[in-house]
Amino acid sequence: MNTPRPEQTVSALLVAAASLGAVRALASGTGDAQTGCQWYRQDALARELSQLTEQEIAKFAGSPLIDVRPVIVPHPENVVGANDYFMWPIATKVDDTLVVLYARCPCHWGKDKSKGDGNAGIRMVVTSSDGGKTWTKPVDVLRAGKWTNSPFKGFGGGLGAQDGVVYLALNQGVYRSRDKGRSWELVSASPSFQGVPQQLWAPGMRLTFDTEHGMTVWTTAGFAPARKETKDYGNRLCAVYSRDGGKTWRYQDQALPEGIGLSEITPVQFDRKIAFLLRNGLKNTRYAQAYSQTGWFPFRFDITNIGPVQIVDTPDIAYNPATRRLEAAVSHRGGTGPGPKGSMKINLYAIAPSDMKAGSANWRFEGTLIRYRWPFGKSDGFNPVGSVIDTHADRQYLHVWAGDCTGRAAIFQLSRSLDTPAVSRYLTTFYDTVSTRDALQGSATTKSGGSDTTPEGPR
Repeated sequence: MNTPRPEQTVSALLVAAASLGAVRALASGTGDAQTGCQWYRQDALARELSQLTEQEIAKFAGSPLIDVRPVIVPHPENVVGANDYFMWPIATKVDDTLVVLYARCPCHWGKDKSKGDGNAGIRMVVTSSDGGKTWTKPVDVLRAGKWTNSPFKGFGGGLGAQDGVVYLALNQGVYRSRDKGRSWELVSASPSFQGVPQQLWAPGMRLTFDTEHGMTVWTTAGFAPARKETKDYGNRLCAVYSRDGGKTWRYQDQALPEGIGLSEITPVQFDRKIAFLLRNGLKNTRYAQAYSQTGWFPFRFDITNIGPVQIVDTPDIAYNPATRRLEAAVSHRGGTGPGPKGSMKINLYAIAPSDMKAGSANWRFEGTLIRYRWPFGKSDGFNPVGSVIDTHADRQYLHVWAGDCTGRAAIFQLSRSLDTPAVSRYLTTFYDTVSTRDALQGSATTKSGGSDTTPEGPR
C-alpha cells in the first residue's frame, strides 16, 4: 500500500469532511435548495434508478460547479403500456428552452423486449425553460405522421435549432417545431430522395446548418443487417442535406479508413469548422475523431487515445467558448480509462482545435463527471451525446439515462460549469480524497460492500 504524503492526507481529509457534510445535509434536507439534489431524498424511484451512491451524490451536493437531477422518471403518469424504460436522451436549445428527445421502451435488452408495442421507440420530447429545474409533460412526436420513403433504417435520432425553429430527425421523418417543442409537424409530407441510398443508418445525434448545404443529417452506411459491436459497423460517413427546408434531399459520403466503424454520429460546428468524436464499433479499440477545416468534406480521421472501449457508447463533443477547446463527455461502461475503476463512468476530455487540425488525437483527461454504483450489466445507461452549451448560464447540459438493463430506467440531467479547469480540480480532489480515505481506512468501502464493490459481472 502506498502511504500518502502528510499534505495529501490533510487535503484529502478536509475534502472528505466536506463530502460527509454534504451527505448529512442531504439526509436532513438542509441545503437542498442550493444543491438541487433534494430529489435524491424525496423521490425514492428516482434515487433507486439513478445508480448513484450517497458518496457520489455528495460530489454533486458539495460544489456549485456540477449538478445532477431527474428529467423524467417512469412514475405511473409517465408510462404508456409496458414502456417504463426511458433511455437514449439527446438535447438542443432554442432561445431559453431546453428540448430533450428520448426513447421509451420495455427494456434495453432481454425478455421484456417482447412487451414492446406501437407506443415504443425514440419519439418522446420534454422541454424546460428554467435550466432543467422543471419539465413539461412528454409529447409524442410521431403523432405528427411518418414518411413512407425514409432512407433511414437504424437506431437513433438527431436534434438541432435554427432561427427559433427546432428540427428533429428520426427514421420516420424530419420534423420541426415552431413553438419550442410543444407541437411538431413533418418538414414535408412527401420529400424527394433522388440519388440518396435507401439503406442508411439512423440520423445522427446533432443536425448541422450552413448557407451552402442548408440542413444536414449525418449518418453512416455499409452497415450489416445484424447490429453487433464488431467490424459490422458502417464503413462510410454520410451527409443527407436539404437546401429547401426538407422538400428535396441530396447526398455525399466519404469512405472510412481501416480500423474505424460507425453507428451513431455526433458533429459539432464551431467557427465554420466541424469536428466529430465518433463511436467506433470495433471491439477493444478506441474512440475515433474526424475534423474538417472547411466544415464539409473531406474529413481527416484519426483514432484517439480515449479507450480502450470494451462496451461502446455514443460520446458527446462540444466546443467550449470559455476554454476555446473541444471537450468530450465519454462513457467508459467497462470502468476502464483514467479515474476510478470498476463501475460505469463518464469521463471529461479536452483538446485544442489547433491540435486536432494539426493531426493530434491525444485528448487530455479532465476528470470523472459521474460514476454509477455498479458495472455495466447490473447498472445501465449514459448516452451523454447531444449536449447544450449555455454561455449565459455558464453551464453545459448533458443528459443521460440510468437504471437496470431489464427493469426500469429514467432520464437525468448532468450539468457543469464551463470553467473546465475549476471543474477538473474539484473532480480530481474528490476522487483523490476517496482513494486516500479508503487507503487510510484499509479500503473500508470495498469491505463494507459500498459503491466501489463489484458484486457480479454483466449478465
